[in-house]
Amino acid sequence: MKKYLFVPILLSFFILSSLNQPEDNTNKIVQEGTITNLYDAFGKDTTLTPDFGFSCITKYKGKTILFDAGSNADIFKRNMLQLGIDLTQVDMVVLSHGHFDHLNGIDYVLQVNPNVKIYFPYDIFWGAPVPFDATGQEADVKDSLPKYMQYFNGGNTKFLIKQSGRFWNANIEFVKGSKEILPGLFLIATSSQYMGYFSCYPGKSFVEGQFEQDADHCKNTNLPELSLAMKTDKGEVLIAGCSHTGIENIVNETMKTTGNNIELLYGGFHLLPFDRPQTLRIVQLLRQDLKIHRVAPAHCTGHLAFKILKDTFQGDYVYAGLGETISY
Repeated sequence: MKKYLFVPILLSFFILSSLNQPEDNTNKIVQEGTITNLYDAFGKDTTLTPDFGFSCITKYKGKTILFDAGSNADIFKRNMLQLGIDLTQVDMVVLSHGHFDHLNGIDYVLQVNPNVKIYFPYDIFWGAPVPFDATGQEADVKDSLPKYMQYFNGGNTKFLIKQSGRFWNANIEFVKGSKEILPGLFLIATSSQYMGYFSCYPGKSFVEGQFEQDADHCKNTNLPELSLAMKTDKGEVLIAGCSHTGIENIVNETMKTTGNNIELLYGGFHLLPFDRPQTLRIVQLLRQDLKIHRVAPAHCTGHLAFKILKDTFQGDYVYAGLGETISY
């Protein structure tokens, strides 16, 4: 009899134990027509870890797209598990640019989804093929050297270096120009003339800890950048990572490439370094001249710009902090 009494007692123990287990957040389905902020420094959800960086995920015409991956792979992983995002279901990754606060989480992505397609700006510092000329001065001097001292045993000294890049063996494509990768889905390629490496901004330069007027060294930093545009019945949904190119320039390039107005502008607008008059000018340009319908600013947009954008767009301002899912 004791043997048979033990079975229901054991069964009851397992039932009670299962009730006390934390909720299983894995395998949450990313819904079509939504964007979720996966990595940011502000938000309402206290179960998530805030950090300065950016990542979001969307689903467009059945394809799950991860855009950027934040600053820290451990924090990115923690937030993915807490949100229940299954990265094995990601069909493609778009990395906006080669700054640490947008791409370090890719190490975790490739750990769980090693064959995922990655689109990256054509940046030679992160793995894009490098045209190189090793001819040097006095080209004929090589003929006076033995073959074993000549590059490629006397072969061509103008060549393409096909480097392995930051993400070794990844399924990565380096994108030079704006293009449609799926029907209605566009990669918008731009290049920053200023804000490439944190030091220079239009109208300002950062010299010895102070912002000063433009200096010659600020020009042509040439940081390549990708944004993502998705065609909808209402217009384009545009996701920008950090807008080093200038958010207004990215919007202009998107409208030129797609032929459509912008229904929703989402992501980092990079207005942090600008004062009130400069920020007001750019916000008014977005609202009045470029006819942006809705904005959902995040990441590097900045407190001042959050306030001015909210006051300007009012009901067309969409809160998009860490963990928030919005519809488009």
